[in-house]
Amino acid sequence: MTRTAPPRLLYALVRPPASVGWGLAALAGLSAAGLLAWALQGAGPQPWPAALGLLLWLALGARAWRCWQRWLQGRLEWDGAQWWLHRPLPAAPLPGQPQVCWDGQDFLLLCFAGPGRRRNWLWLSRASAPALWGDLRRTVYWRPGPAQHA
Repeated sequence: MTRTAPPRLLYALVRPPASVGWGLAALAGLSAAGLLAWALQGAGPQPWPAALGLLLWLALGARAWRCWQRWLQGRLEWDGAQWWLHRPLPAAPLPGQPQVCWDGQDFLLLCFAGPGRRRNWLWLSRASAPALWGDLRRTVYWRPGPAQHA
């Protein structure tokens, strides 16, 4: 059986839905409440562990908010031989390989490994192009056979 490469495909990237953002905000609120309860019940003889926990929580929260606000928009392209990440202009397309991190059937969370160590998180949703969703999923999971590596 021959495993030929899937045909060319272009799919739009979107920001995760607001429900994902609200879920993450709720998780941050619960962790803040836990941290506060720990601090009020006596985190230890010194106040610095609670202060360090609060500082870490603030830093992670700020980083998560920044990532949410700057979520990558653009397009993901499979040209039949290589994956490309098209970011908003004036950035040039990046070659790379997507890895499925979360498959929710109606959405995919991908980690796109570009040149060097640069990684981009991509959210793809069936709602962006329902007619192409099956093709996209097959293409993302497709891997070349041994004869195609040469």
